[in-house]
Amino acid sequence: MRTLTVLGSGGNSPIPTPTCRCRVCEEARARGVPYARHGNSLFLPELAAVVDAPEFVYGNLEREGVDAFEYLLLTHWHPDHTAGLRVVQARRMERMFEEPDYGLVETVRDHRLTLVTTRPVYDRTCELYDGLRHYIEDIGFASAHFLDEEPLAIDARDGSGEVTVEAIPYSLSGDDTMDATAFVLRGDDTTVVLATDDARYLDESALPDEIDLAVLECGYFPETPDGTQILTDLDESILVDELTHAEVMERVERVGADLTLLTEIEHIYGRSYDDFRELERAYADVRFAYDGLTIEI
Repeated sequence: MRTLTVLGSGGNSPIPTPTCRCRVCEEARARGVPYARHGNSLFLPELAAVVDAPEFVYGNLEREGVDAFEYLLLTHWHPDHTAGLRVVQARRMERMFEEPDYGLVETVRDHRLTLVTTRPVYDRTCELYDGLRHYIEDIGFASAHFLDEEPLAIDARDGSGEVTVEAIPYSLSGDDTMDATAFVLRGDDTTVVLATDDARYLDESALPDEIDLAVLECGYFPETPDGTQILTDLDESILVDELTHAEVMERVERVGADLTLLTEIEHIYGRSYDDFRELERAYADVRFAYDGLTIEI
C-alpha cells in the first residue's frame, strides 16, 4: 500500500458551517478547499477502500475521481462517520442501460462491496441506522466482514501483493463495550495504523512496534491561536472522553510512527488551514490533514 487520500479532514460540523460567521468559516467560504473541510473520511486507492462514511462521502468520491470502490472500513457508529452509509449502494450501472436482460438485481449481485468492521461496531451502528442491516442482510447491497472474527486479506490493485487488515477494538467511553475499532494494514513492507477519532481508550500496547504511517485524531484546543479561551469548564467536563491536542502529541511521541497524519479537525478548534500549516512547522514528521491531500507512504 503506497498512497492514502484524505476525502474529508473535518469533524462533527463541516467548515464552513451554515450560519456561522467566524473567521475560519468566512475564509473557507471565500477560498474553498483546503480551507473548507468535510467530515472525516479516507480513501485507499490500492485497496479500493473508503474509511468511514460521513454525509459528504458521495461528493468527495466524485471530487477525487474515484472509479473503484470495493470496501468500506467503519471505525465507529457516531453520525459524523456513518451518516453517509447509503454509499453502500454505489456501483457501476452502465451495463443496465446497455443490455435489456441485465437488470438491477444482477447489477447488485455483480458489484457488491464489503463492509469491514467488528461485529460490535456493526451491531451498534445498526441500532442507529437500521437501514444498514436491511441493505446488507435483507437486500444484499453489500456483504460484511468482521475483523474480530477473522482478519481480511486484500490483493492490492497495483500488483504489489497482499494487504492484511486487522482490528484493534476499543471503547469510546472507557467501559467494556468495544464500540469502536482502529485498523492495522500490513503489506508491501509497509504498516499503516488508522485510529482516526475518539481513541482516548485505544490500547497503545496493541499497536505494531514499527509503523510507517499513523493516522490519528488532531485533538481539541481549549484556546484560539492567540490564547483566547474557547471552552468553558462545563464544555471541558462534557469532553472528558476526548483527547486534547497536547495529549495527542504525547501519543504521537509514544507511538513513534515514521509519519503521523492528524485529522478530525473540528470547527470548534477555531483554526484555519493556515494556522495548521504554521503549527506543522513546529513538529517533526507530523502533518495536518486537509481535504484532497494525498500521502505517499
